[in-house]
Amino acid sequence: MTDPDILHRAVSNCATAYRTWAERMGKPTRLWDDLSCADLGLPVALPPNGATLLRPPVEGGELLERIASFFAGRSAGDYEIWSLWPIPDLSALGIESWPVPCMVRDAGGEPPPPPPELEIVEAADAGTVSEAAAMIGEVFGSPGEPASMLSPACLDERFRVWVGRVDGRPVSTAIASISDGFVGVYAVATTREARGRGYGEALTWAATCCRSELPATLQASSMGRPVYERMGYRTVAEFTVWERER
Repeated sequence: MTDPDILHRAVSNCATAYRTWAERMGKPTRLWDDLSCADLGLPVALPPNGATLLRPPVEGGELLERIASFFAGRSAGDYEIWSLWPIPDLSALGIESWPVPCMVRDAGGEPPPPPPELEIVEAADAGTVSEAAAMIGEVFGSPGEPASMLSPACLDERFRVWVGRVDGRPVSTAIASISDGFVGVYAVATTREARGRGYGEALTWAATCCRSELPATLQASSMGRPVYERMGYRTVAEFTVWERER
């Protein structure tokens, strides 16, 4: 059985990552004791348009009312609700849900060398950030100007971005958000034509090991989960993710 403290800290890292991302882009956020909301204003329902429960909800519909109120009145896309704990069933409203593994990796270990043709650089300028933003938007299906996805204002020692290039062309990216005693790995994205060559794994290693003394956490897609398991990540719980219209 997973230590509840690990679960709470992993969830808090997730919430902090998306709230920090939105705040530094000048977008709305809200933090309660039990709930974190961020609205990057993306045209599709991705976690930066999302609400993350920080602890088990109390009985009643007030939680969903708070979430709906936060996201109301804005014209951008749908949003997601992430919870490790049961929440009121929304399926009667025609709202679908799906599971997403919450994974954790112990601190330490040496990453394998990246593919020799891959150059990995940490973003420190507007051009590199724009490359990362364009890949995130392309891979996750969020069209728009890269500057609306990610900007240099997001960067500091606790929110870091890497880009992988082959022959000078950006092919993969990853973000690390450091909080709650974890390195949280987010937005791992590899362009379609560059997949299957180990680039995404190499960028995940760069983010995972940026603070080697800390454990790491991430939320896995079905495509990424086998890669992360090979890296030493283990599933400690599953989020239920609900997608809602505004």
